[in-house]
Amino acid sequence: MTNEGQKISPIAKLLIVASAFAVVVFLGLATFTTKTVQGNQVGVRETWSGGVDPDPLPPKTYFFNRWLTQIYTYETSGQVYAMNDKDEPFAAGRRVDPLIVNSRDNQQVVFHILVTWRIDPAHVVALHKNYRDNIDERLLRPAIVKFVSVRATLQDAIDLYSGEKLNQLRSDVEHDLKDPTGNLYANGIVVDSFVIEKPTFMNKEYVDNIERRQVQIIIQSRAHEEQLANEALALAAKSAAQKQLNEQVVAADAAKQVAILQQEATAQQSIIQTSANAKNAVTQQEAESKKIVLAAQAEADRQVAISEANKTAELNRAVAIEAVGKAQASANQLLLTSYSVPGADLYTRIQVAQSFAQAVNNVRYYPPNATFNTIASDFDKGVSLLVGQPAKPAASP
Repeated sequence: MTNEGQKISPIAKLLIVASAFAVVVFLGLATFTTKTVQGNQVGVRETWSGGVDPDPLPPKTYFFNRWLTQIYTYETSGQVYAMNDKDEPFAAGRRVDPLIVNSRDNQQVVFHILVTWRIDPAHVVALHKNYRDNIDERLLRPAIVKFVSVRATLQDAIDLYSGEKLNQLRSDVEHDLKDPTGNLYANGIVVDSFVIEKPTFMNKEYVDNIERRQVQIIIQSRAHEEQLANEALALAAKSAAQKQLNEQVVAADAAKQVAILQQEATAQQSIIQTSANAKNAVTQQEAESKKIVLAAQAEADRQVAISEANKTAELNRAVAIEAVGKAQASANQLLLTSYSVPGADLYTRIQVAQSFAQAVNNVRYYPPNATFNTIASDFDKGVSLLVGQPAKPAASP
């Protein structure tokens, strides 16, 4: 065999590579897969090695080994479960499955029920472990049958036909399904609403009796309403007449009150005018009296002011006289004091001699034994005593 025969052709190499790639792709596709958890879903993952993952999977796409891992999805958005004989395209549940319950008076009552519910995402893993499939049939339906049957069997069929007691039954069953301490809530089933459509009865004759009774009730109610309407019309007429009478009475009373008020106003005006006149007379008399008193008071004040002025003038005159006297005394004292200084005696003698000369000049008669020298000598002694010096001897005649 030649070397060229032992060589692999390029085409064969390409086929080998393509085959190997195809095997790898096939094994990959056969081994690995993807699973998308939608926005209204929560996923639960199971693995061969770890079992059920305790953490729920949030919405997204997961890539995993299909031989070692499985992912299950559960819707957490609102769902509708129906128990009726209608074809509900939007609801889950049995297609023909109305709930039949015997009432307290042993009548078969057929209930058509709609329940809106959802799964709590926090309980998805526990629901997967405990129930996994057909959760509505295994958890929700038994609870609905139990609560409706227990409460409906305590009522008469006529009370379940319509009215207040049927509404009360709806409210009570909804409360039981939503009970936070109940089995549904504990397993993560949240009931949003419970609806009972109008119940039907298996006994058609009983329904006819109920309807006839309802007709009689309607007739009686209409008659009663007509009676009430007639009574209301009569009462309205009576009220209108009474209203008219009341208006007349009120008008008459108002006129009477107006007349009384006018008379009272006139009398009050007269009283006010009389009182005002009296007050004016008293005010004038008081003004005249005050005028006389003020004039007398002014005259008295004037006399007092004159007396005070005279008194003050006399006091001022006395003070002036006293001041003049004191000034004259002070002047005389100063004059006399001036005579006591050294050399003042000569001045004094000169003044005395002048005064004596004037006095003697005026004298026209002298005693027989008196001479000029004698009078001058006696006068000189007096002056010497006055000025405090010894008298000079008299000159011989």
